[in-house]
Amino acid sequence: MRNVEDYFKQILGIELKCKQVAKESLNKLPYVYTNKYNFYETNYFEDKYLLMKVNKEDVYEATQLRKQVIAIQQALDKKIIVVLDDISAVTRKRLIEQRINFIVPGKQMYLAEMYVDIREFKKAKSFDKSFSLLPSAQLILLYHILHKDDNISNYSFKELAEKTGYSQMAITKAINNLKNLLLANVMGTKEKRIELEKDIPKLWKEIESKLVNPVLKTVYVDGKPEGLYKCNVTALEEYSNMNPGNKEHYAIEKNQFYELEKNNKLLNLNEENGFYALEVWKYNPKLLADGISKKDNVDPLSLYLSLKDKFTDERIDMALDQIIEKYIW
Repeated sequence: MRNVEDYFKQILGIELKCKQVAKESLNKLPYVYTNKYNFYETNYFEDKYLLMKVNKEDVYEATQLRKQVIAIQQALDKKIIVVLDDISAVTRKRLIEQRINFIVPGKQMYLAEMYVDIREFKKAKSFDKSFSLLPSAQLILLYHILHKDDNISNYSFKELAEKTGYSQMAITKAINNLKNLLLANVMGTKEKRIELEKDIPKLWKEIESKLVNPVLKTVYVDGKPEGLYKCNVTALEEYSNMNPGNKEHYAIEKNQFYELEKNNKLLNLNEENGFYALEVWKYNPKLLADGISKKDNVDPLSLYLSLKDKFTDERIDMALDQIIEKYIW
């Protein structure tokens, strides 16, 4: 808990003392909780808090963690602060929605009762860590993660442009974007190639907060264009235990969409309702999905990014956790 004490002092200027709670003092809790988590107690002015340390080796799901925190708070009648070494975007969003206190030392502190929401990011002089990835740069990263057998560092910039359908100028811009965020190195002089972190869990922790929603907008039509990939809740059934919804969702690359729109090839196009929902994507879903999906769905990581900030449905939370567990950890 020394890192928590140091973080409090650094950010709030408060001397916090954390003392581990003996297991016999937690006899109101089921054994599964006292065995899984370490508990510490501390005082913040007049208030007493219980710090619940989630061990980094535990694979925690947003829904499961949220339920357990609420159960522990009710059993002990104490305010809880969850302490994590790292946190996914889904878990962070769900804890904030439930106003559950948490600390990720050195990165973020959210204390609902104190109205504290502080995020710390390491910064270098040459770039801003909060800068978003270009869609083309994101596609390169996700391809590297999902298509491990097709080593992206084997491709020259020219070959990478041919493979992705981008111009060489666009690929150079995407790679410079990755370089500026310290996410890639460039090797070679005449035939330049990109080098990315091979440790996928490590890379994911570094990039998750920067990854953008691939969906530009959603529209509705009464006739579906050919060759599209399923997306949204329609695609979750392949990558999780969730059944598809009644409305069929499909992803369409933005240039293809605008071309069809221009030529009036989309039946009853509108922004409210129709037989099919079309998500207009910032990059071509086919590039990532081919070789991954066996059912003509978009790739699982882009699917995760398109849904993680949208819903509070616990079934979808669990489905998203299953995707990350399978394809990242």
